[in-house]
Amino acid sequence: MSEKYLSATLTCTPIRPVSGGLLCLGDFLTHVRSSWSGAVQGLAFATNGTWPVLGIDQDPSKDSQELSVAPVEGRSFDDKKVFELRLWVLVTHTDDPEDDTLLAREFRWVNDVNAAELTLTTGKKRVASDNSESTSVCGWAHEVSYLKHASAGSSKKATGPDSSVPQSKQSTESTGSADITVVEFIQEEDKYGNTVVVDQLFTGKWN
Repeated sequence: MSEKYLSATLTCTPIRPVSGGLLCLGDFLTHVRSSWSGAVQGLAFATNGTWPVLGIDQDPSKDSQELSVAPVEGRSFDDKKVFELRLWVLVTHTDDPEDDTLLAREFRWVNDVNAAELTLTTGKKRVASDNSESTSVCGWAHEVSYLKHASAGSSKKATGPDSSVPQSKQSTESTGSADITVVEFIQEEDKYGNTVVVDQLFTGKWN
């Protein structure tokens, strides 16, 4: 995707539990795997820290899905400590995408709150059927990237731009630093007509 802002539609679809009540993490992972068979990446927010998710594995002993996470020195991962999870599909963008081209797709789960699937596509909003639970809003999409956090050892070997500031695709290519791509979804606010970033959907891959 080029540096320009694209007309885009963000669609939110609730993920409902099969048996009623609230959706547990295991059922959420089963839903994600049944909805998308390709690779996923993510972020797991737990009471003992934030974990980069590298994929979903099948546990043959339990006949269930489990998260594959990047190891963190001095900590051990326990999915029972996860209170929020974001999983996303890897998407590679072109400079001039056609209408209805997928820009980003995320699956989000929050403990005791339930879950949703977010899909960002190019073009204007499509009319949903009357019985659809999905809601769609129009806006603009803009691709940015963030520097990935480096360990203490690797951070001494190389320096780069301030990791707290989003970078454009062009600036990250010039520095050669490791980064992860994100698509901003932008809308116009009603009161003054300013444009604001209302959401960000990840599309990139962890190292």
